[in-house]
Amino acid sequence: MRLWQTIGRIRMSKLNKNSSVPLYQQLVDEIKSQIDSGILKENDRIMTETELSEEYEVSRITVRKAISILVDEDYLVKQQGIGTFVGVRKLSRSINSFMGFTQFCEAMGKKASSVLLIADSIEATISECRKLDIPEGSRVIRIKRVRYCDGMPVIVEENKFPSKYSFLIAEDLTGSIYEILGEHGIYPVGGTKVIDVCYATEEEQKLLNLEPHQALLLQRDTAHNAEGEPIHICKQVVNPVRYKVEINW
Repeated sequence: MRLWQTIGRIRMSKLNKNSSVPLYQQLVDEIKSQIDSGILKENDRIMTETELSEEYEVSRITVRKAISILVDEDYLVKQQGIGTFVGVRKLSRSINSFMGFTQFCEAMGKKASSVLLIADSIEATISECRKLDIPEGSRVIRIKRVRYCDGMPVIVEENKFPSKYSFLIAEDLTGSIYEILGEHGIYPVGGTKVIDVCYATEEEQKLLNLEPHQALLLQRDTAHNAEGEPIHICKQVVNPVRYKVEINW
């Protein structure tokens, strides 16, 4: 347990009972501010309902309503019989727009990075040849990486490109592959995405710092250019504790 109670009694402001903003919403905003500013960090335990009620001079009903909202919004997590904790803030990615992982992280104000595991040329499977619209028996460029967001491992990613993209192997693949493609006048503009569930292999468990056999989000993508020509296929195994997908319709 961190010293939020001590910190809180030094710097937390009282709620404005004359404000038109309901007290429960003021408390929601105050706790969010503590989380967003880093005073409260992931997995920190917060005050009990009684302590919050005394600290802010509001009823426990007000506290309970504020906590309920924060739990619904994934800011807090309740653990029965233990307490209420600051939740892990997930990357929230919409699949209604086409954006690479690096660009997505930048848009969220976060820093993306990668560790390269493999960059080589292998024979494609029949299924891969069909997806990439290349002859059976063709070779593909395989690029396998671990993708990080603010230093935390989030995704094990494996991309496969037709052999005409072999120039990628000589590039620095710890950054954005899409930026490299853009430098060569190649721009993915859309594609298809299939979302499923899988369980971590021993390798994925180690790479993503997971518990054994943890359930993961599985994404299989095919990206194409403006002419509809396939550029690459991608398999991503994602830690759902730190990542979620939004669909707007």
